[in-house]
Amino acid sequence: MVATLLFGNVQAATHILDGKSLTVDQLWEISKPGEDIQISDEGWQRIRASYKAPINAAQDGRAIYGLTVNYGALKDKRVSGSSVEDEPNRSASIAFNERQMRIQAAGFGPFLPEQQSKMAMIIRVNQMAAGYTGMSEAAANAYIEYINHDVTPLIPGRGSNGSNDLSLVTHIGLSLMGEWDVMYQGQRRDAAEVRKELGLKRYQPFGMDGISILSNGNVAEAQSIAAVKTAEHLLNTSPVIIASSLEALNGNVSPFLWHTVETKGWPQVHEAGEAILAHLKGSFLWDNNDKRNLQDPLSFRASGYILAAALEELRQAKELLNTAINHTTDNPIVHTNAKDNLWYSDSDAVNALRVENTNVFVNSGANFDNTQLAIQLESLSRAVAQVIHTSAWRTTQLADSGRTKLPMYLVAPENKGGDGFANIAQSMSGIYAEAMALTNSATLYGVPTSVGIEETFSNVNNVAARLARLVDIGYEVYAFEVLHSTQGMDLRRRTQQLTMGEGTSDLLNAYRQSVSYVTEDRNFGPDVRNGANFLRQYAPAGR
Repeated sequence: MVATLLFGNVQAATHILDGKSLTVDQLWEISKPGEDIQISDEGWQRIRASYKAPINAAQDGRAIYGLTVNYGALKDKRVSGSSVEDEPNRSASIAFNERQMRIQAAGFGPFLPEQQSKMAMIIRVNQMAAGYTGMSEAAANAYIEYINHDVTPLIPGRGSNGSNDLSLVTHIGLSLMGEWDVMYQGQRRDAAEVRKELGLKRYQPFGMDGISILSNGNVAEAQSIAAVKTAEHLLNTSPVIIASSLEALNGNVSPFLWHTVETKGWPQVHEAGEAILAHLKGSFLWDNNDKRNLQDPLSFRASGYILAAALEELRQAKELLNTAINHTTDNPIVHTNAKDNLWYSDSDAVNALRVENTNVFVNSGANFDNTQLAIQLESLSRAVAQVIHTSAWRTTQLADSGRTKLPMYLVAPENKGGDGFANIAQSMSGIYAEAMALTNSATLYGVPTSVGIEETFSNVNNVAARLARLVDIGYEVYAFEVLHSTQGMDLRRRTQQLTMGEGTSDLLNAYRQSVSYVTEDRNFGPDVRNGANFLRQYAPAGR
C-alpha cells in the first residue's frame, strides 16, 4: 500500500512506500516538488533483513560480488575480509565503494530534469523497501533526506553503457557523498555545500551500498516513466483532435460506433471509439448531411483503431513499469523469503547459495537487463508514430476542398485573394520525417566491456529518450492539424451555421486564446509553435 498523509497545507503530502504497491501514476505525482516520502514499518524490516543477508553470507566464507570482491573482469580480486562489519574490513569496504563511485561516473548532457532525478531516487528507496537490494538503513535515510528536501543530483542524460545505468546513476552516489553537483531551490549547487547548509550528516557508502547505488536501472526506469506519461497525455488528447478534424471534414461517425467496433473485438477499440464520439455530443455530425461523403479517407476512418493500438501499447508499458519499480534491477540480488519448494530447491548448487542454511539467498544475476522494457517502449514508439502519421495525412486532406466542400486551403471569405494554408504542409513534412526516423530500433547496439563479460545491450535509456522526443514531435504535428481543423470548424460555424460538439467546442475556444482565426494570410510559424505549446498543456474535458 502507498498511503498518503496530508500535513497542514494540502499542497504538500508525505507518501508511505512499502516496496510492493507503488504505481507509475503515483510515482509521477510523488516526484513533483514538495512531495515527501517515508518507508512503512514492514519496509524498514525488509531493509534490515536484506542488509544482513550478504553480510552473513560473507561471514560464511562466500565471495560476494561487489561486497568482498571487485566488479566485472576484476571479480576475483578481494576487496574485503569476510567479517565485513569489523575493522579494518569496514573501512576497506567504504574506501572501495567510494572509489567505485568516482571511477564509474561519466556521461554527457543534457542533464535529466529534476523530476526524473527525484523519481530515480524514489524508485531506489521503494526497491530497498521491497527487500531485494542489500542496502543499509543509512543509505535509505540518505536518499530520503535528498528526496524530502528536493535536492536532486545532476544526472547526465546520455552515456549509459546500454545494459544498466552504471555511469549515469553513479552521480546520485557521488552527490550523496558530497562530491558532485545537485539542483537545489532552482540553482545548481555543490552537494557538499548543500549538505552543510541542511545539516546533513556525512554519508559513507558501506557494504552493498556501493554496487546497489551504481549497478541498477533506476535512471532508465525514471526516463521510461517520464516518456510514458508524456505519451499518455498525447494519446489522451488525441480523441478530441480526431473529433475536431471529423467536424472540419464533415466526416462520418459510423466507424467509431459501438456496434461497428464490436465486430473488430480488439483491445481498446471500444475505449478509443467512445472517447472520440464523446467529444461530438451535440455536433452537427449526428444529423444527416447531403454533402457528406459515403466514407472518409483511412486517416479518419481508421483513426480509432490506430489510437486503440497505441493505447494498448501504453497500457502494457505502464503494467511492466509498475512491476519494475516494486522489484529490483540489482546484481547481485538479495531475497530474504525465497520460494523453497521447487524441484531444484534441494540441489547442491542451490544449497550452496543459501545464507546460514535458510531460504535467504544472495545470487548473481542480470536483473539490470531491460530488454523486455526496451522492446515494449519501442512498440509504444511505433504505435505513437502511427498516430502521428494519420494526423499528418488528415491535415493534408483538410486542405483539399474536394474532401471538405470548404474553400481550398481553408481560405476564409474575408481573405480575398489569399492562399491560406497552401504551403505550410511542407514544413509539417520535415517534422513528420523527423518523427518517423525515431521508429528504428536502438536496442541491439553496444561495445562489449569488462574484457567481454558484459556484451548484451538493451539501451533502454536511449529508447526512452527517443520515445520522449517522438511524443514531443507529435505535439508539433498535431499543431498543424489543429490549425487546420479549427479553421474548418470556424468556417462551418460562420458560413454554414453548424453546431460543433461539446468537447470540440471546448478545444476550439481554448485554442483561440493562443491562435486566432485566420482572416488574412500571415506568418504561420508563431501559430504552429503556440499551438504545440497549447497542446502540451491542454487537458480535454473528462481527462
